[in-house]
Amino acid sequence: MGTRGDRRGDGSGRRLVLDSYARLSRNVSGELEKVEEQHADNQQVIERLGGVLGVELTDDDLSAWKPSVRRPDWERLLARLASGEADGAVVWHVDRLLRLPRDLERLLEFSDRGLTLGCAHGQWDLADPNDRFILRVEVAHACRSSDDASRRIRRRFETLRRNGVAHAGGRSFGFPGRERMPGADGARVEVPAEVLVAEQAAIRDATAAVLAGASFTSVAAEWNLAGLPTAGGKVWTPVLVREVLSRPRNAGLVEHDGVVVGQMPGEPIVDRGDFQRLRAMLSGRRRGRPPGERYTASGVLRCGLCGRGLNGRPHAGTYPDGSPRRQYHCNKRSRGCGGVAADVRAVDRELRSFVMRRLSDPRHAAAVAAARARVADRLTAVVTEIADCEAIGEALADRLGRREITLAAFDKANQPIAADLARLRAERDSLAVGEPAGPVAVLDAATVGAQWDAAEPAERRGLLVAALGSLHLVLDPAPKDGRRVFNPARVRLADPNTTLAAPAG
Repeated sequence: MGTRGDRRGDGSGRRLVLDSYARLSRNVSGELEKVEEQHADNQQVIERLGGVLGVELTDDDLSAWKPSVRRPDWERLLARLASGEADGAVVWHVDRLLRLPRDLERLLEFSDRGLTLGCAHGQWDLADPNDRFILRVEVAHACRSSDDASRRIRRRFETLRRNGVAHAGGRSFGFPGRERMPGADGARVEVPAEVLVAEQAAIRDATAAVLAGASFTSVAAEWNLAGLPTAGGKVWTPVLVREVLSRPRNAGLVEHDGVVVGQMPGEPIVDRGDFQRLRAMLSGRRRGRPPGERYTASGVLRCGLCGRGLNGRPHAGTYPDGSPRRQYHCNKRSRGCGGVAADVRAVDRELRSFVMRRLSDPRHAAAVAAARARVADRLTAVVTEIADCEAIGEALADRLGRREITLAAFDKANQPIAADLARLRAERDSLAVGEPAGPVAVLDAATVGAQWDAAEPAERRGLLVAALGSLHLVLDPAPKDGRRVFNPARVRLADPNTTLAAPAG
């Protein structure tokens, strides 16, 4: 047998290498047992056992009970035990290291090596079956304690939700509570009533605006311009606006896992019917920036190598007016080849010239008029179908508002309606290309140029699509001649029924 403190049973006299493991916890009085204090206590135990400290391992604020939580230093401890770098570990209490029986069994895989597990309350030899039995009982008790605590917490929140109390947390935009950011004196004061009134009015107005077709980008810009910060004091982004307007509590509803489980007391910020219509509309939307919001030809201009639609992106440097440079490029993340890119302003200049020539050509105007005549019947049918779908959606929202159906039933019924609406609206927009915003009559080039110059990117996009008709617009790669000046010949038209690749020579 070895002496006290040597590697158990080998008689070498080498002192045990024991790692110190700590995890943030609370003791029975509710006070935090800081990891520094845990490591200090562990060091005393290591000295009492006659060992030396290997490394200090800490998993701060990570649960040892939740199976989905990965504790990096727990994994590192197992690796050190497996490799023989450590002869055991010392913890402040067993439940700091182990709260799941499966984790104990992982540790016991090394039991044949006689590893030591020590703490301020005792010591276990993992090679001893009696010690293994005691450890299994203690870990099972710790797991049961966590299970009981979790069950009590879940029950408490279920009761709160049934009573109309949303999940506790920091103050949300539009709702009362203490400021998230402390003042100059370090105190967090209640949000003034006038701030709440302004925030709630902003939520109501934004809900109505989005239902009428406004974008989250425009709402974010309006709120920032009005000096309305987020509840955390930050500026608004389109994503944050969407999150705020999508909250069920705006309509006085308490949801859990997508099911309405309670109603908040008092008058809701927005009408429940409006909220349900907004949610139905958002569920039918595709994520991402609408095409053409910033880049006129994004998605219309195609790569001359692979045929994919080009995207816009910021580029290095600035233009002479100080604004950041931008590019059209073939995006590999959108399954493009990545082989084509060109400056946005250089390309847009060529597009302006093309639109002016095309829309001032009598032959093109006649072709557009004939095409509109061919699709007029289908356009009428699509508009009728859209009206029918919208009527069904409103009827569903009305039934939900009267609580004749559950939110889950509404979502299930509304999903195909929203999908049909998205498809039909896309077809309507495709069929209506050139309607009144896209001129059919022959215009002089100067008028078209003035209309282009005064238009926003989305309106310019409409002019471009009207000018293209059934043709494709292609951007070829830059010639490898060393010149950095944009070559207008890189922008060309292509028949959609033929390859988009540039002709040889």
